[in-house]
Amino acid sequence: HDHTCSGLENVKLYSSCAAGLAVVVLQSGEQIHHPHHGDSITLECGLGQGFSMSSYTMLWYRQNHHGAQIEFLTKEYDKPLGRFQSSINTAENKFPLQISELVVNDSSIYYCAASHSDALRAHT
Repeated sequence: HDHTCSGLENVKLYSSCAAGLAVVVLQSGEQIHHPHHGDSITLECGLGQGFSMSSYTMLWYRQNHHGAQIEFLTKEYDKPLGRFQSSINTAENKFPLQISELVVNDSSIYYCAASHSDALRAHT
């Protein structure tokens, strides 16, 4: 069964152990957005109580359909890259991702990851 989507109605976010990387699950459930072409969108990411983002390297990935290659987008303190911009607030344990000027190809599952490993920094 093909779960790929022809439009932007399927921009979703959930946290997972993506591609076997050393990550912790940040939040459960899904945030499903229904933006329009050309919109901007902010995907929220937060760590639960008892965790501190300052102890991790925070990253964003996406996967545009099941079985596709996981695509690295950005990590904490990176400069904005094209239409993707993340910001980190370690005091509030928040790491939102803003995507501007949405296009159909942005329809993906977005993963927010927290890693203890600096090795992931090489995925740029």
